[in-house]
Amino acid sequence: MALATVGACKLWSDSETNPVAGVVVWLPDEMLGYRIETGEMGEEEKRWLPSDTTFLKRIYAEDWLPKAEADFRSLNATLIVAGSDSRSLHRPQVCLTAQHWTIEKREVVKLETEGGPLEVMDFHLVRTVRNQDGSARLDEKGEPIYLRAHYVYWWIGPDASTPSDEERVWLEVWNSILKGRKERWAFPSVMVYVDERKEDGEAQERAYQFIRKYAPDFQKSLGAEDREDAVELKSLGSE
Repeated sequence: MALATVGACKLWSDSETNPVAGVVVWLPDEMLGYRIETGEMGEEEKRWLPSDTTFLKRIYAEDWLPKAEADFRSLNATLIVAGSDSRSLHRPQVCLTAQHWTIEKREVVKLETEGGPLEVMDFHLVRTVRNQDGSARLDEKGEPIYLRAHYVYWWIGPDASTPSDEERVWLEVWNSILKGRKERWAFPSVMVYVDERKEDGEAQERAYQFIRKYAPDFQKSLGAEDREDAVELKSLGSE
């Protein structure tokens, strides 16, 4: 078994990478009732992702709300496509933990889209709100104030998708053995903060609704087709 594992890893590392991806790198840049901004790659992402990684981020804020409230309730959508080394698309737990989030619950959710069913992973997140000096911010009762969020993601391969980090790795290696080449995997994610004044599940449902509506526009296995306003995939090995 050890020899088989070593052999598989050697084959994987020596395989050429398929330049085609299972996604169209596109997110809506117009939504009625929303102010939309293009997000930048963060320092943590720059540190982890190779230069041939394709990155797109959009921030959607309800334009009828006061700016501070709209910014808090904004929906952050990101689409990342690996370059020549898809192993660089690490599990999101790495960055979330570094940002002091605790994953209270992990939930696989099946969403129905116009292109067919889609399974996604929903991380229920929580972290303590901090003052500038690093101390926990307290409410009027002297209890710590917590910030909650939902981080919803999945992995998209050339022919299918999975919410499982482990399954993505196995599919990647297995496809390399069968096809003699590596595939470019994509990683879409949607993050929303929980507004405690709203009903339970309100933030969660906003994330789900966005995915139901737009995943078929960027995931090819759900019917997405190439479009002129999509971001061009970076060439493999580009700087």
